[in-house]
Amino acid sequence: MPSFESEKLQETLLDLLRSQDREKQLRDENSAILAGISAMAGANNKRQVFNSLLAVLRKYIGFEHALVLTRDDEAAPLQELVTTCQVFESSVWTVENTFSRCLKGESVALFSPQNVNEFKILSSDMLNHCQSALMTGVKVSTGDALLLFFHSERSQFTPHCRRVLDSFRPLLERAIIDIDYRERLQSLVMARTQELTHSQQRFKDFAKTVGDWFWEIDTDYQFTYISAPHLANHIIDDDSIFEIFGEQLELRDQLLQKLENKAAFEDLEWQLPEHEGGLWISLSGTPYFNKQGKIVGYRGTAKDITHRKQRLFELQQARKQAESANTAKSEFLAMMSHEIRSPLNAVLGLMDTLSDSGLNHEQVAWVNQMDQSAQLLLTIINDILDLSRIESGNFELFNAEMCLADSINLVVNQLRDQANRKGIALTSKIDSSVPISMLGDKNRVAQVMFNLIGNAIKFTNSGSIRVVVKAVDEQVEIAVSDTGIGIAPKAQKTLFNPFVQADGSITRRFGGTGLGLAISQHLINKMNGKISLCSALSVGSCFTVSIPIIPVTETTIKELPQQLSASERSLNILLAEDSNTNQLVAKLMLEKRGHRVQIANNGDEAVRALQNEHEQFDIVFMDISMPVLDGLQATRLLREREIHIPIIALTANAMQSDKDECQKAGMDDFLAKPIRSAELNQVLSKYQML
Repeated sequence: MPSFESEKLQETLLDLLRSQDREKQLRDENSAILAGISAMAGANNKRQVFNSLLAVLRKYIGFEHALVLTRDDEAAPLQELVTTCQVFESSVWTVENTFSRCLKGESVALFSPQNVNEFKILSSDMLNHCQSALMTGVKVSTGDALLLFFHSERSQFTPHCRRVLDSFRPLLERAIIDIDYRERLQSLVMARTQELTHSQQRFKDFAKTVGDWFWEIDTDYQFTYISAPHLANHIIDDDSIFEIFGEQLELRDQLLQKLENKAAFEDLEWQLPEHEGGLWISLSGTPYFNKQGKIVGYRGTAKDITHRKQRLFELQQARKQAESANTAKSEFLAMMSHEIRSPLNAVLGLMDTLSDSGLNHEQVAWVNQMDQSAQLLLTIINDILDLSRIESGNFELFNAEMCLADSINLVVNQLRDQANRKGIALTSKIDSSVPISMLGDKNRVAQVMFNLIGNAIKFTNSGSIRVVVKAVDEQVEIAVSDTGIGIAPKAQKTLFNPFVQADGSITRRFGGTGLGLAISQHLINKMNGKISLCSALSVGSCFTVSIPIIPVTETTIKELPQQLSASERSLNILLAEDSNTNQLVAKLMLEKRGHRVQIANNGDEAVRALQNEHEQFDIVFMDISMPVLDGLQATRLLREREIHIPIIALTANAMQSDKDECQKAGMDDFLAKPIRSAELNQVLSKYQML
């Protein structure tokens, strides 16, 4: 019995000693864990954290090298995060059965790692360092981590080593998570630092490229940053931004006003003094604020805009030169128009007189041919003058109530004889949808129709020409179609350009200047309309004009001129004309109609004649362009002297603006040169009734 109790007591003492050993071991391990955690807490980088962990584990596990592998994706291989051996740096490991067990939390000791699949792909240098291996896995926030310990000799890791790993798992997890976090944080910082470096370099490169000068000031307008100590040829050695302007007080005040507005500003232009090159500088800036929204100062740029100012000056000079050239061209064309119309007036006037002088049939045919040639010359002159006025912008429409159907029928009727001579049927159809009256410039509409229908007759040798007018969606649509030679697609692209025809040979075959369509397009555009073309070679062409329907209001309705009946009353007429030829023609045309004519060679003679005995005259025909005193000045003098005799302007300038100028001067009527019999008869009839 005593012997049994003694044995029992010894077993109890042995258990107590073992329990004390375990408690001591746990105390040592806990102390080691706490020491490791404390060491890691004071670490500055992942290497220090890793070394703190290894310092704890070396007391319990005999290893030569250690390695931490991580991955973000379960399908991805493991990559080196941190290691004590240079051989394993940047290494990549595949995940198979053994690593999968470890990643699930199992601790594994390998006595012959070279026989394990994960180690078979390693280089011989790596295998020399890992003849024994101990490993376990840890879950981190972004994926998986694997901790491996190596020894260059076989069978160095016992089951005890695995138990140590399991005991120190909290420390392992804390360390690896900390290492992974620091690695990611360091990578992020490096990436952001690299981006910032690139951004700074990009900013510097851009700044050098654009040649801008950068500045920053505080709320007291003192410089806190300048990108260079000089701006162009101007040295910046001042504390205040206002001081850079020197004595240019106006610029100081302008900048101060902009800064006090606390808003962004642009292009404050400043010219350096002449001794610094006289360069032009443009100053721009914007306020910047702190996190509380309080203004901290201003930042901005200054750039050399001398070349831009020089270019702008050159463009302005070029524009003035172009405008002067255009004005000179218009004046030249107007002058040439007048100079050509004056002799043409004599030609047409004498032909009118000659045709009524009892000629035989053959002679009448000759005179008619001469008249048509003169009319063609007059048309060309009018086209050139119209184009010049349109291009110079001195062209306006004169809208009034008009009957579109009458305007189109007038043109068709006038050109029908020309079509009949070629054996071409010219027809027109006015749809009932077309309004009886609308607002527009009937003369310009007729001009467009003359061009389109005239071209159709010119380029059609057989077949027909149709003019169809209808209203479509608040627009009047006028289609002029023919069965002529047609126009090639390539030629259609430039057909509406001045002096352009469909083919160079057309000029020789059919004649013409190529101005008609260009003028027509300008006129239609001025009416807010459009003109289009559909054509095929050897088939024909169709020009379609669309113009908006503008209703006639009460304020725009004008009374139609009354038809005056002819009177046989003879008039006493004063003719003020400087050209001897035109004197002869006008006097001949007037005396042939039974009127008495007295000649004045210029405006001054006309004023003196009327001043002394204006009661002797019924009307005055007054040329506009005369030496000594022109017709407009003469008319103004007569009206100022209360002489109200009817004055009819004679001028080769036949634009509406010219008529308005005559009316402002006090003239009563207007007769364009060349003087035609029908127009002369209409004017005379009006004053024969008085």
